Amino acid sequence: MKRSLPFVILLALLTAGCATPQNHYDPIESTNRVTDKINDGIDRISLKPAARGYNAIVPKPMRTAVSNFFDNTTYPNTVLNDFLQGKGGQGFSDLFRLLINSTLGVAGFVDVATPMGFERHEEDFGQTLATWGVGQGAYIVYPLLGPNSLRDTPDMITETATDPLFWAGFFLAPYVTIPVTVAKYIDKRSRLLEASNMRDELALDPYVFTREAWRQHREYLIYDGHPPVPPASKSDDGWSEVDFDSEDSPAPETSQPKTRISMAKTAEASTATTPAAEPHVAEVPVASLTNADGAANPENGHSYIINLSSYQNEAEAAARQGQLARLGIESEIFTVKIGDITWYRLRNKNRVSAGEAAQELQRLKELSGIQDAWLELDDKRK
Repeated sequence: MKRSLPFVILLALLTAGCATPQNHYDPIESTNRVTDKINDGIDRISLKPAARGYNAIVPKPMRTAVSNFFDNTTYPNTVLNDFLQGKGGQGFSDLFRLLINSTLGVAGFVDVATPMGFERHEEDFGQTLATWGVGQGAYIVYPLLGPNSLRDTPDMITETATDPLFWAGFFLAPYVTIPVTVAKYIDKRSRLLEASNMRDELALDPYVFTREAWRQHREYLIYDGHPPVPPASKSDDGWSEVDFDSEDSPAPETSQPKTRISMAKTAEASTATTPAAEPHVAEVPVASLTNADGAANPENGHSYIINLSSYQNEAEAAARQGQLARLGIESEIFTVKIGDITWYRLRNKNRVSAGEAAQELQRLKELSGIQDAWLELDDKRK
């Protein structure tokens, strides 16, 4: 496994220039997907069952104590990176927290520092590099270790070097260190059971869901819980300011569909996501498909696409795609770029003729509950 890490990093560097505009942070997606499938397969037959058994057998107070202990052993990494990021006050606070929990808290099994006012923080060398201006680099899925990035990879070294359990391994017998290490990873996996179950229920594409969730979590940590809101040019009614009558209006830049789904059943999301307000630049009015008497124009031989909804976040689109599949609606995620914003459209997989368009559009609106669905001409190139 150690030999594979430099290879993956080198591959990410070599292929970084080949990334597509809408996926520039994941230039080796095909390789990552293979690794992710292998990791998931190993997890399903080992760590996940072990974590479920651990949660079922070990009482909650004991699990909390174990989690506290392992959190405390990795806390020197937080203290170190507090100071590397120039957070002197937080650094001393975290140092006192570490000392208090390591002594009064019985090696960290009991968190006595939090009630005393020493809050827990989460810092690492990846966040430190971000504060120093280093870009995220390519998204990487490491064998057995899971999601990461080029910028966050060096934290593997600092986290290991500051972990007292690592150094204890040089002095303690394997029959002590091996069970402790196994317990550490089972504890870590048990904390992620709820999140992984939600991912499996909501997303038809678990890879995309995991990637976007990981990236958003990293951004949350880097900005200490206050990530910047992406700038967007919007009018008072929430629509992007696009001059539909101007010849200079930005034309959508399209790409091939990223995901095609089957009729596999997925659990419906507990809360519905709200479609983003993408400007319908190429919308075809239903009224234009009929003659003056309301009948379909027999000379119209075009086919049409029904766009159901649109999102600025691919993970949200994938989650909504799962809901539609449960309703029997086959959809695909299709990316378009309008101005500086990339949208992830959910559109009906089946094309419709001019005579079918109005009726099918209304049917899908009623079935999905999405009233903002719209028609678009299928120019055979999409």
